[in-house]
Amino acid sequence: MKKIIRHCCWETNSSSSHSLSLAKYEQEFVMDTIYPDQDGVITVFGQEFGWAWEKFNDAMTKLAYVMQDQPSKHDEIIEVVKEQTGALEVIFDENGGYIDHESYGTAHEVCYSKDSIKNFVFNKNSWLFTGNDNGEPDPMFYDVPEFKGGRQILPRYKYELVIEGLENTTKYKDYPNDENLETGIDSILENALLDESGCFVIESGLYWQITRPRNYYQKDYKIDQEYSTGEIRFMRESDPRYDEIEKEVDADKKLDWHTRHKLITERALLEKEVPSLIKRVKFELKKL
Repeated sequence: MKKIIRHCCWETNSSSSHSLSLAKYEQEFVMDTIYPDQDGVITVFGQEFGWAWEKFNDAMTKLAYVMQDQPSKHDEIIEVVKEQTGALEVIFDENGGYIDHESYGTAHEVCYSKDSIKNFVFNKNSWLFTGNDNGEPDPMFYDVPEFKGGRQILPRYKYELVIEGLENTTKYKDYPNDENLETGIDSILENALLDESGCFVIESGLYWQITRPRNYYQKDYKIDQEYSTGEIRFMRESDPRYDEIEKEVDADKKLDWHTRHKLITERALLEKEVPSLIKRVKFELKKL
């Protein structure tokens, strides 16, 4: 499980990975509200919060989350909602509502007081993030605007990551280190494979994944990357030549993991047969 630490928010680490970012006290309280109906009633419907990478700062979605996540705090939450909106009654209809079980309980820390509940639910500078720890989100995912003085202060990016042959890009506020660069590359390459001609195929459908031939190229953890070359290495799927190279390198029992990994990659890069075991795709960090 992966752990992400950010200021002014509480974390959970699991198959799903949800986090709540509470606005800092020095940030402006930018009010978002929920309007009661003509009878003074607010009905909160259950929503689905699973593995998808999504972010929300609207009051109704955040209210639905804390109501589903903290049933023992319903009285305090409803009291805050009534005070903020003038509602006479708050009804919670949880039918169909869902929080992935591994992230259940995430909202505990933002429900410790009425002020905290108010700051999370009704302040547009407080955010709910959902996702999972089976991958990494786009580097821009947590870059949210700050609402201040009647305007939204948007992130300013200095670099754009562009991979040859793909329209999708991502951006960075500062020059990325190798770890941040790899996160960006992996987010752009999600559901992307190379065919034998070197063209990208973007397909996430389950049927296609099950039935497709296993002769595409993918960015595989088995292959060492050297990003200083401005290239990404893709390995041909299920190629028996990789297994042969691995066995040959493993004949030397004294190699540490890092040396073994680099030697296997070097051998794979030397393969000259057609189609080759490794394909390379150029990428560029453009200064904005």
